[in-house]
Amino acid sequence: MTKGLLRDRTRSFFPVLVITISVAIVVFASGFMTGTMNSLLLDTAVILSGHEKIVTRGYNEESMLMPNDLALLDTDELIDKLEKEYPDFFWTPRITFAGLLDVPDEKGETKSQGPVIGMGIDFFTDESRQVEIWELERNLVSGALPVNKNDALISSKLAEKLNILVGEQATFIGSTMDNAFTTYNYNIVGTFNLRK
Repeated sequence: MTKGLLRDRTRSFFPVLVITISVAIVVFASGFMTGTMNSLLLDTAVILSGHEKIVTRGYNEESMLMPNDLALLDTDELIDKLEKEYPDFFWTPRITFAGLLDVPDEKGETKSQGPVIGMGIDFFTDESRQVEIWELERNLVSGALPVNKNDALISSKLAEKLNILVGEQATFIGSTMDNAFTTYNYNIVGTFNLRK
């Protein structure tokens, strides 16, 4: 039998080649899918919702609309209670909102603008671990981290699209919790890229 396999290579070479290629494809696909799923779950946990998300029933039903009028208020007491009940978890408030970012030119006229989704996260309290969780020091492309409440970070892709530089001012145009029109000026202090 061994002589036959060695004499006729088509009987041994092609089956071994097919099996080797098949196993390599399965191993690669399995590793690729595992990596993709882990990356997706990590991105979801860090960027969108955290590992656990506490919202009102109304907000949950309409979460795709980002209904901030249905958001939780006075979260300090709730977070204190959650930290006592679940000390192994890290609890932090977040607010997600959408609107229009307007970038003025030297004369104050609109230079560029575009739709944005923003996220308000806690940078300034001593207990905050947001810089660590978002790995912002590593993912910072230019500029610095916020030091004042009217400082903002934007993605490097958005900065390129809107032609805005670190140090410039941008106006966010959106709506309040009571559905009233609002504007707020931010100083762009840095750009980041989470895909570094």
